[in-house]
Amino acid sequence: MLRSSFFILCLALLTASVSWAVPPSNGYIGIFGDAFGSNCCFSLPAQQNGNDRFYIYYVTGGAGAAGISGAEFKVSLEPASPGTWHQWEPDNGFQHSSGDAFDNGSGGGALITSNQCQTQTGLAGDKILLGVVRVKDLYDEHQVKVKASDTPSNPNFACPSVFLCDGPAFTQVALTLQQGDPALGGEDPVGFVATVNSQSCGGSSCGFVAVEQNSWSTVKGLYR
Repeated sequence: MLRSSFFILCLALLTASVSWAVPPSNGYIGIFGDAFGSNCCFSLPAQQNGNDRFYIYYVTGGAGAAGISGAEFKVSLEPASPGTWHQWEPDNGFQHSSGDAFDNGSGGGALITSNQCQTQTGLAGDKILLGVVRVKDLYDEHQVKVKASDTPSNPNFACPSVFLCDGPAFTQVALTLQQGDPALGGEDPVGFVATVNSQSCGGSSCGFVAVEQNSWSTVKGLYR
């Protein structure tokens, strides 16, 4: 039964129609340094043993407010840090996972799906844990960005996305504009920016990213 539901979702990935909305109307995937999903500008300790984590949450909104059955995205470390070890660990609520969400300069992208709807109160602003990235030997300042998977299951979704709990359709919805949209001005779609090991965390150093009048703007504090 579980296997058949997974195959139905895979078929839905290939046939889903595009559902666009001006971001961030469908919520966003965020990167945080704490298990509560409240701090997107954070520092790692001087001594690292591999237990330090980036927490990856979907903050619900719009079509995804009631919950999701999956997500597809990557987490890009910029600039890349070749000496950094990492391990991507999907949350236990998502029984099926393919790919590595963490991109340290060599590409990346993960597709995670669940046999049950992942939801909390069913209201916008809920935080659903997608997984964690454990890191070691990451000492300099970096940005960590939520971007589209380099190997999207559906070529119509060159952007971070989630899947709704409307099986058997499992509708895929975009969290940013699609790659190539004129509003991006030739840039890749970015849904969220976290800052790691910064000397100062203030203003627009991190948060979800919105596109307004062909320019990128980072907005902090619009999550709880």
